[in-house]
Amino acid sequence: MAVDASTITEQAIAWSLRQHDMDDAAWRAFVTWLEADPAHARAFDTLTLDASLMADHPEVFPVDAAESVPPVERNRARKMLRWGVGAGALALAASFSLLVLPSLPNTAAAPYVVATKAGERRAIALADGTRIELNGATRIELDRSDPRTARLAAGEATFHVRHDADHPFVLHSGDLAVEDMGTVFNAEREGYRLDVQVGEGAVLFQPKRDKLTLRAGSAVTARDDTGHVAVSKVDPAHVGGWRTGNIAFAGEPFGRIVNALRRIDAAEVSIEPVLSQQAFTGMVHLTGKPAQDVPHLAALVGADWRHDGKRWAISAR
Repeated sequence: MAVDASTITEQAIAWSLRQHDMDDAAWRAFVTWLEADPAHARAFDTLTLDASLMADHPEVFPVDAAESVPPVERNRARKMLRWGVGAGALALAASFSLLVLPSLPNTAAAPYVVATKAGERRAIALADGTRIELNGATRIELDRSDPRTARLAAGEATFHVRHDADHPFVLHSGDLAVEDMGTVFNAEREGYRLDVQVGEGAVLFQPKRDKLTLRAGSAVTARDDTGHVAVSKVDPAHVGGWRTGNIAFAGEPFGRIVNALRRIDAAEVSIEPVLSQQAFTGMVHLTGKPAQDVPHLAALVGADWRHDGKRWAISAR
């Protein structure tokens, strides 16, 4: 028996509301639901785009303008918008018509941006079954007309790609590109530098030029400005370690460890240049609490730290 459109929309909203706290079993169930009917993927994709539009254009979607909405529902919509998900407000759309797009023509095929603030995390699911987990201070560009491509503009994300040999998923970042070959991988963009680590499967780095195959346990560091490319080994179990707070570093400048702290803790941290370039190898555990993490990082390199009530500073002894 066919399921009507309103029921599919309700199901899509329910899945959207669960995105932040789903375990692996729930994600498998979600992907099964997406694949069961093309209408499911279309409904969820529409929610994802409209939610992004609502978050990016509050002048078009003022929640308070819907004065006929009961206070409890208005508060729920505000909460969803603060989360950056927007699905709660979308759930109200059927009754309160909050999703009219008077000043955003031709949105069906428009690229859209998903971004997180420092200290914020977000998980998004694409219509093809691919899942992307965003670390703090991350900006990724997606295209509703082509869910098999994405662009990492800044920050860090872990990609769980649903493989399709006929339509490979391609991640662009700066002048560089990574093509999926059935993969879980982590990508980090910092200035001109792109780091890619493969946890499962394989990726093809620079598919239209170098065609460098990276399999599970491999990593690449590349720069747009110099063209430098370096391949190394990683523990697949540590790929995307920011999700648990356990991050492995091998000979990295200490400044990159501090950048990881800024993304996860949303802390304002300064570091002396001499420490920033100091090489560090080891496992770092970040709790998301600056009062614990800053002293911990300082101790790892024998440095001093101080806090003026707002900002943190790490300096050589």
